[in-house]
Amino acid sequence: MTKTRNSGALQYKSFGLVLQALVIIARKEGITCSSCEIAGYLSSEPTVLRKALAKLTKEGILATREGRDGGFMLNRSPEELTLAEIYHAMEVGGLRSNGVKETMCENVFGQQMKNACGDILEEMDQSAVGVLRKYTLAELVRRTEC
Repeated sequence: MTKTRNSGALQYKSFGLVLQALVIIARKEGITCSSCEIAGYLSSEPTVLRKALAKLTKEGILATREGRDGGFMLNRSPEELTLAEIYHAMEVGGLRSNGVKETMCENVFGQQMKNACGDILEEMDQSAVGVLRKYTLAELVRRTEC
Protein backbone atom coordinates (compact mmCIF):
# COMPACT_ATOMS: atom_id res chain seq x y z
CA MET A 1 0.00 0.00 0.00
CA THR A 2 1.18 3.50 -0.75
CA LYS A 3 0.93 6.53 1.50
CA THR A 4 -1.62 8.13 -0.81
CA ARG A 5 -4.25 5.67 0.41
CA ASN A 6 -4.37 7.59 3.69
CA SER A 7 -4.14 11.05 2.16
CA GLY A 8 -7.90 11.47 2.02
CA ALA A 9 -8.37 10.68 5.68
CA LEU A 10 -5.60 13.10 6.65
CA GLN A 11 -7.12 15.87 4.53
CA TYR A 12 -10.51 15.39 6.17
CA LYS A 13 -8.90 15.55 9.61
CA SER A 14 -7.18 18.78 8.60
CA PHE A 15 -10.50 20.15 7.34
CA GLY A 16 -12.13 19.36 10.69
CA LEU A 17 -9.26 20.92 12.60
CA VAL A 18 -9.36 24.05 10.46
CA LEU A 19 -13.14 24.46 10.89
CA GLN A 20 -12.67 24.43 14.65
CA ALA A 21 -9.75 26.86 14.47
CA LEU A 22 -11.73 29.24 12.26
CA VAL A 23 -14.62 29.31 14.72
CA ILE A 24 -12.17 30.27 17.49
CA ILE A 25 -10.58 32.95 15.30
CA ALA A 26 -13.98 34.31 14.25
CA ARG A 27 -15.06 34.63 17.88
CA LYS A 28 -12.06 36.90 18.51
CA GLU A 29 -13.48 39.46 16.01
CA GLY A 30 -10.34 41.02 14.56
CA ILE A 31 -7.91 40.13 17.35
CA THR A 32 -5.06 37.87 16.35
CA CYS A 33 -4.93 34.34 17.74
CA SER A 34 -1.63 32.54 18.04
CA SER A 35 -1.35 28.94 16.92
CA CYS A 36 -0.45 28.01 20.51
CA GLU A 37 -3.66 29.63 21.81
CA ILE A 38 -5.82 27.91 19.19
CA ALA A 39 -4.04 24.58 19.74
CA GLY A 40 -4.79 24.87 23.44
CA TYR A 41 -8.53 25.08 22.73
CA LEU A 42 -8.33 22.12 20.37
CA SER A 43 -5.93 19.92 22.35
CA SER A 44 -3.78 19.86 19.23
CA GLU A 45 -0.16 20.52 18.32
CA PRO A 46 0.63 24.11 17.24
CA THR A 47 2.89 22.90 14.42
CA VAL A 48 0.13 20.72 12.93
CA LEU A 49 -2.28 23.62 13.20
CA ARG A 50 0.14 26.10 11.59
CA LYS A 51 0.62 23.77 8.64
CA ALA A 52 -3.13 23.50 8.09
CA LEU A 53 -3.76 27.22 8.56
CA ALA A 54 -0.95 28.07 6.13
CA LYS A 55 -3.16 26.82 3.29
CA LEU A 56 -5.88 29.26 4.33
CA THR A 57 -3.36 32.09 4.51
CA LYS A 58 -2.13 31.24 1.03
CA GLU A 59 -5.71 31.39 -0.26
CA GLY A 60 -6.37 34.76 1.40
CA ILE A 61 -8.88 33.45 3.94
CA LEU A 62 -6.58 34.25 6.86
CA ALA A 63 -4.12 37.05 7.46
CA THR A 64 -1.10 36.70 9.72
CA ARG A 65 0.73 39.13 11.92
CA GLU A 66 4.22 38.45 13.18
CA GLY A 67 5.75 39.40 16.49
CA ARG A 68 4.81 39.24 20.13
CA ASP A 69 1.11 39.94 19.51
CA GLY A 70 1.13 38.00 16.26
CA GLY A 71 -1.08 35.24 15.06
CA PHE A 72 -3.93 34.53 12.71
CA MET A 73 -7.05 36.57 11.97
CA LEU A 74 -9.79 36.36 9.40
CA ASN A 75 -9.20 38.24 6.20
CA ARG A 76 -12.92 38.16 5.37
CA SER A 77 -16.20 38.38 7.19
CA PRO A 78 -17.48 35.05 8.59
CA GLU A 79 -20.83 35.83 6.92
CA GLU A 80 -19.15 35.84 3.50
CA LEU A 81 -16.96 32.77 3.93
CA THR A 82 -18.63 29.53 2.89
CA LEU A 83 -17.58 26.12 4.13
CA ALA A 84 -17.12 25.13 0.47
CA GLU A 85 -14.42 27.80 0.09
CA ILE A 86 -12.63 26.46 3.14
CA TYR A 87 -13.01 22.90 1.80
CA HIS A 88 -11.45 23.90 -1.53
CA ALA A 89 -8.66 25.90 0.15
CA MET A 90 -7.75 22.80 2.14
CA GLU A 91 -7.55 20.87 -1.15
CA VAL A 92 -9.97 18.26 0.12
CA GLY A 93 -12.20 18.20 -2.95
CA GLY A 94 -11.94 15.03 -5.00
CA LEU A 95 -10.09 13.09 -2.33
CA ARG A 96 -13.22 11.23 -1.30
CA SER A 97 -13.69 9.75 -4.78
CA ASN A 98 -9.95 9.32 -5.26
CA GLY A 99 -9.79 7.31 -2.03
CA VAL A 100 -12.46 4.95 -3.34
CA LYS A 101 -10.74 4.65 -6.72
CA GLU A 102 -7.43 3.86 -5.02
CA THR A 103 -8.97 0.70 -3.57
CA MET A 104 -9.59 -0.61 -7.08
CA CYS A 105 -6.94 -2.80 -8.65
CA GLU A 106 -4.99 -1.97 -11.79
CA ASN A 107 -6.12 -5.17 -13.51
CA VAL A 108 -8.96 -5.42 -16.05
CA PHE A 109 -11.65 -5.78 -13.39
CA GLY A 110 -10.29 -2.78 -11.47
CA GLN A 111 -10.41 -0.66 -14.61
CA GLN A 112 -13.98 -1.77 -15.26
CA MET A 113 -14.91 -0.76 -11.72
CA LYS A 114 -13.22 2.65 -12.08
CA ASN A 115 -15.14 3.25 -15.30
CA ALA A 116 -18.42 2.06 -13.78
CA CYS A 117 -18.05 4.17 -10.62
CA GLY A 118 -16.44 7.30 -12.07
CA ASP A 119 -19.62 9.30 -12.69
CA ILE A 120 -21.19 8.17 -9.43
CA LEU A 121 -18.15 9.21 -7.40
CA GLU A 122 -17.95 12.57 -9.18
CA GLU A 123 -21.63 13.18 -8.38
CA MET A 124 -20.93 12.29 -4.75
CA ASP A 125 -18.14 14.90 -4.58
CA GLN A 126 -20.32 17.55 -6.23
CA SER A 127 -23.11 16.82 -3.77
CA ALA A 128 -20.79 17.33 -0.80
CA VAL A 129 -19.58 20.68 -2.16
CA GLY A 130 -23.18 21.70 -2.81
CA VAL A 131 -24.05 21.13 0.84
CA LEU A 132 -20.99 23.06 2.04
CA ARG A 133 -21.92 26.04 -0.18
CA LYS A 134 -25.12 26.46 1.86
CA TYR A 135 -23.28 27.24 5.09
CA THR A 136 -20.97 30.01 6.21
CA LEU A 137 -18.42 30.26 8.97
CA ALA A 138 -20.83 32.61 10.75
CA GLU A 139 -23.37 29.78 10.83
CA LEU A 140 -20.85 27.52 12.56
CA VAL A 141 -20.04 30.25 15.07
CA ARG A 142 -23.75 30.67 15.88
CA ARG A 143 -24.23 26.91 16.24
CA THR A 144 -21.39 26.68 18.76
CA GLU A 145 -22.47 29.54 20.99
CA CYS A 146 -23.83 28.60 24.39
